[in-house]
Amino acid sequence: MPAKKSVKKSATKRAHSVKPRITHPELPPEQYFILADGRALRNVKELAEILEQLEDHVFHHHVNEIKNDFATWVRDVFKDIELAEQLAAARDKRHAQLVIYKHITRRMQ
Repeated sequence: MPAKKSVKKSATKRAHSVKPRITHPELPPEQYFILADGRALRNVKELAEILEQLEDHVFHHHVNEIKNDFATWVRDVFKDIELAEQLAAARDKRHAQLVIYKHITRRMQ
């Protein structure tokens, strides 16, 4: 009986199956999100955690009728279109925080 050949997945196939980096601790400093008050966020989990204590004027500097910097950061840096779209719809801190925590929880399942 002939030996079975092992089949390797192509690099392209594997690249598409990788989930976006949500809490990756090794994000290079040039991709950190710098809040209007000068604090730096390294990942989406840190964003969710800081929203609770973030002053309203800082939040509204980044999220207003014209823009949503958090959604843009998630889309451009983490390549997570689903989360970016959900964040874009969030207009207050609590909603944004809930969106992030739900997303992280779903990714862990």
